[in-house]
Amino acid sequence: MKNQVINKYLYKYKNEGYIEYIGIAYDEQDRIKNKIYPLVNWKMTEKDCLEYCYSKGFDWGGLYEHLDRVSCWCCPLKRINEYKVLYKYYPKLWQELKEMDKKANNRFRKDYTVEELEKKFIKEN
Repeated sequence: MKNQVINKYLYKYKNEGYIEYIGIAYDEQDRIKNKIYPLVNWKMTEKDCLEYCYSKGFDWGGLYEHLDRVSCWCCPLKRINEYKVLYKYYPKLWQELKEMDKKANNRFRKDYTVEELEKKFIKEN
């Protein structure tokens, strides 16, 4: 999903020349395609990268305390239980997700809107 958007943006600059660096870690080599992957070249695993970020003061507002991956916290492909974590522990992010869903031209997910997920979580409690 995000690759299409990135590629469309970069297409505008095809004649200017650019280098696209992709943040795939050393332990994710099955995702490698025909691009440049500095983290793979440096043999940095996801764990190494996370430790480095923490050492520089990045903590993602505590999201890694509850989720395995956080860069795509609003991704419609996340598991339902990950949305439940956002709903329960990160109300500001949940509200932001609801606002994004209201502005979208399509359904958030095939099975649920964010509002429907919220109703589901309330009912489960």
